[in-house]
Amino acid sequence: MTTLNAHTFARRDDAEAHYLALIDSAAAKARHIDPAQADVYREKLAEAKAGGGPRLTAEAKALGADPETVRNAVLRNHHRWQQHTNHVELARITAKASVRNAATAAAMHRIYHEFKGAL
Repeated sequence: MTTLNAHTFARRDDAEAHYLALIDSAAAKARHIDPAQADVYREKLAEAKAGGGPRLTAEAKALGADPETVRNAVLRNHHRWQQHTNHVELARITAKASVRNAATAAAMHRIYHEFKGAL
């Protein structure tokens, strides 16, 4: 854990900028998906919304599952991911507002670590 002292940040604005950047970085990491995998998920979602398609049919066959079960799982997983990203975004906005209102670097440090813990 970082030790904060009077020399860690020359000015309060420096601490604020530092912790705002850390919050953005942690949020981005919490939302990150490999770009190639994100493309696959987008294609599967498009097929699921259309009622099915070759990718979902192949996945169902490989899993030995009913295509409708796979389709529903894709839609359910997409909904869960949307809830996750919404949670991260709301937590990010709230933490950044708290950092901007914090009086000290120590308070900003605490806010950042609470934010990371909530992800």
